[in-house]
Amino acid sequence: MSHTTISRDKINQFSSFSQAFGNQTTFGQFLTAPLSSISDLHAQAQKKKEVYSSANRQNLVRVWNSQIASYASESQLENLKLLERERTFTITTGHQLTLFAGPLYLIYKVLHVVRLSEEFNKSQSEFKAVPVFWMASEDHDFDEVKSAYLFNQKLTWESAQTGPVGRFNMGDFKEVFSQFSAFFEGKETEINDLLAISEKVDYASYLQEFISKLFADFGVLVLQPDNRDLKKEFIPVILREISGPLAHQAVLAKNKEVEEAGYKPQANSRECNLFYLKAGERLRIEPTANGLAIDGKIYSKEELEQLVQKEPENFSPNVILRPVYQETILPNLVYVGGGGEMAYWIQLKGVFEVHRMLFPLVQQRVSLQLVDGALKKRMDKLNWPDERYFEPKEHLKKLFLKENEEDDLDLSMLYTEFNTLRSTMIEKARSIEATLESFAEAETVRMKKQLESFEQRLVKQLKQRHEQALQSIDFISERIIPENSLQERHFHWLQFAPSGAYKELLKQIHSEIDPFEAGLIVVDLTK
Repeated sequence: MSHTTISRDKINQFSSFSQAFGNQTTFGQFLTAPLSSISDLHAQAQKKKEVYSSANRQNLVRVWNSQIASYASESQLENLKLLERERTFTITTGHQLTLFAGPLYLIYKVLHVVRLSEEFNKSQSEFKAVPVFWMASEDHDFDEVKSAYLFNQKLTWESAQTGPVGRFNMGDFKEVFSQFSAFFEGKETEINDLLAISEKVDYASYLQEFISKLFADFGVLVLQPDNRDLKKEFIPVILREISGPLAHQAVLAKNKEVEEAGYKPQANSRECNLFYLKAGERLRIEPTANGLAIDGKIYSKEELEQLVQKEPENFSPNVILRPVYQETILPNLVYVGGGGEMAYWIQLKGVFEVHRMLFPLVQQRVSLQLVDGALKKRMDKLNWPDERYFEPKEHLKKLFLKENEEDDLDLSMLYTEFNTLRSTMIEKARSIEATLESFAEAETVRMKKQLESFEQRLVKQLKQRHEQALQSIDFISERIIPENSLQERHFHWLQFAPSGAYKELLKQIHSEIDPFEAGLIVVDLTK
């Protein structure tokens, strides 16, 4: 192992919820059970075996084969074969359809479920688990996924298309793909396998193959859930949802508990938590006094039920029901997600109850900080504790100057003397004439500004003396907390595999992941 860890509560870039959720026992009222060890997965497998039907399993494997069999790796095909058995389950993560499968934390999510599956499989012989990536292909927030940061450039897919991003056609994708592929021109590495993926009829099909090939060596099964045969299994939930606001009421009740626990509900529930999909649109289904409205057209419940039976593929769950859809079609044990995802999962236990579904175990994904050679060299020179680098850049610079020019920058005696002088001036003015007190106050404010200006001039002079070290602090901050965000949320993973030889990077990250580590894992890539 070549990593250290930092507790999340020492890093301001993590939310208070993310810092707290590492200890799931304090969230027990919102969960099926806290997930604290591999044995908890075994108990969940016993429960899931009783409620997941063989018909669902057969349908899932058939659909999955139709989606990926033409390009799946040997280990992916083996996992598909394993899924035919009633004692094989999934451990799942998911994400929106981000450009070229960035940023870094998408890699961490997927390799987390790989490691958790491996640990479960090693722990016992009764059950098997396979790692799954769920594509949020029906999400319609294109602005959140259209850009990627790579080699100090921002790549953006410029498109006027609307509706579910997974259904976007690839006609206007060529320009951003050309920009991406130009980085690796003339480089004979495994990136060429990804660059060679043929153009697809829609973006979801393209990214499904991209992510499948990216994780081919790890047996990860990538699912495109926007599928008619899979949606058929979801029909009972859809029909219950349009019959009345049961799920909405369950969320509102659970939200009160979330607020009482000191947290703000993450996701907004609606009286009907469904969309209707049609060309280029994802339309809300709105209950009205006369029925349910879609884009201004009113349907009676009976008419909408008939439409559900006729075209289930065009009924799309929102954030409240998407987990229910996932657990309907997958033999799933655990969902692994980021802090924001965990924050809305704790709102959903009642939703699963009204829709008669087993609530899965949930786990917050690991977070990593990658340190390459260039970054390590500069960090070693400063020799600070790792957690210090997550502080604001200007604060670090001032701290460095104070540490290296402590005597020159120590103006504490001057400020003490100034405060004494200020008190004396105000008291003297007051003793002569009460109206002079405000004059004395104003003069001391002016004098303090002069003292601060004097301090700033000293700092400026010292910065010039230590210019190279301060430039190193700039470099470190831009790579550890770019734009004051965690590295994993900003950079694309190819930033750390500039030749496109990404397999070794994935192997190294995989080897450093502990799926039960709640802190930030700092990985030294030079070892």
